[in-house]
Amino acid sequence: MKLRLLSCAVAIAALGLVATATAQLPEQGTFMPQEHAQGNVSYLSGGIGVDQADMMRQEASKYPLALEMATAAGGPRDAYISDAKVDIRDASGNPVLSATTQGPIMLLRLPSGTYTVDVDWHGTQRRKTVAVNSDRHQHVMLEFPDVASNH
Repeated sequence: MKLRLLSCAVAIAALGLVATATAQLPEQGTFMPQEHAQGNVSYLSGGIGVDQADMMRQEASKYPLALEMATAAGGPRDAYISDAKVDIRDASGNPVLSATTQGPIMLLRLPSGTYTVDVDWHGTQRRKTVAVNSDRHQHVMLEFPDVASNH
């Protein structure tokens, strides 16, 4: 019986250490999100925490398009969002990317051309048409209503 209790205590302590280590990673914001690819589009998504957001902004010049998403908080600074659904289509209407953001910043490497960017966050859609030039960086800010204030 004592051995079983000791085993349970060790298991619980180990889970606590894993949970603590995992919880500290996003707060520290010291890691760069992994680049993903869909077809001929590659992207980074993240920017949670000041350190990670700063790293993503430093990387932004390497990508022709940066999307930044926030709620209009009504104060001096907007509240950043994540888990927004991003769909991008080329000028012919062909889908080139469908992804969900992992933070308020999405850096995209797309071939030069005109694209329609549709972003959905909690049922609110935003649409932008952007002309991407692979030799130039462009920043697009998308604001959404604060869903917390609507409840």
